Amino acid sequence: MPKNKREKYQRVKSLPNVTITERNFNPSSDAFPWLERRYDGMRRVLELGCGKGEHSLAFAAASPDTLCVGVDRKSHRICVGAETAIAMGIENVQFLRARIEMIEAFFTKQSIDEIWLTFPDPHPKLRTRHLRLSAPGFLYTYARLLAPGGKVHLKTDSNLLFDYTCESVDRWGGRVVVALDNLHATDNGRIGAREVASAFEQAARSQGETIKYVAFELNG
Repeated sequence: MPKNKREKYQRVKSLPNVTITERNFNPSSDAFPWLERRYDGMRRVLELGCGKGEHSLAFAAASPDTLCVGVDRKSHRICVGAETAIAMGIENVQFLRARIEMIEAFFTKQSIDEIWLTFPDPHPKLRTRHLRLSAPGFLYTYARLLAPGGKVHLKTDSNLLFDYTCESVDRWGGRVVVALDNLHATDNGRIGAREVASAFEQAARSQGETIKYVAFELNG
């Protein structure tokens, strides 16, 4: 592990806006800061595979009445987002280090208003397609977590994942609300889809990749 990653791995453990799960973690609901009374009545947004949390930070800064939780399994990435939030004085954002497959252990049913999937691994091989974050198993999880009318948003530079997501949602019985094969060719008026760009997205665009966007409902 490179030195800077080791340093971040150590620093992240002491950050007040980060919840870290270890192997064999047995979650207890009273351990989760997003359930604290100070967040009562706030809209709740999850960013899954948040990386350095660019979207979570932007959403939280733009909407003080929204609690944003960025989820990733890489400590050094979360460390960057959490330290940025502290430096900027953004108090309505939290970070969780956990595997997305375990996400239901940390949030109550129908408690989430939006879920963002920001440039997840497209898992192009057929044998790993069940790991795509819009595969049926994940859709069932999102449906249980989302409040009625809640939406899932996907940003990707993968044509395969874009097409697969639209087809997967339709087969599952959900409804695709927006599907753009070139996000930056239009203005959909929603902060985050067009205005916020992660480092990964910036790198993809610099290489000439087209950014795709899908928004869908599962229990609307």
